[in-house]
Amino acid sequence: MVDNGVRPDNLTYTAVIHGYSTLGQWKKATKMFREMTSRGLVPNTVTWNSFMASLCKHGRSKEAAKFLHSMAAKGHKPDVVSYRVLLQGYATEGCFADMVDLYNSMASNGIVPNCQVFNILVDAYAKRGMMDEAMLIFTEMRGQGLSPDV
Repeated sequence: MVDNGVRPDNLTYTAVIHGYSTLGQWKKATKMFREMTSRGLVPNTVTWNSFMASLCKHGRSKEAAKFLHSMAAKGHKPDVVSYRVLLQGYATEGCFADMVDLYNSMASNGIVPNCQVFNILVDAYAKRGMMDEAMLIFTEMRGQGLSPDV
């Protein structure tokens, strides 16, 4: 593409970053992210989320959290997917306190949890043997009008 004189745009970079992320090649995803910004292109929420997912899949949730905070600082409001990605990363890595803190910050940032967010929390509490807390989360989910899925 570049060899033929076609400049990559946001969509192109986002697709490449997502592709590398999906393949678990976060170093290449990082390189593309940096190249994108060095060319004056501004990543959108989908780009940020894809990059954060790559970091989380490789056990780098703390680094992904920095990107979540960078998003807001650079004028991009993290969405429920941004939070879900990081919550899952924290849960997978066993960073339970960070997961709970992030969940608690969602409401103050205007983010309404969806079924996937509640699934992550219920699973994390259950894996820690905290069944009463898991049931409270389940009840909260139902209280928000969400129906449990399989």
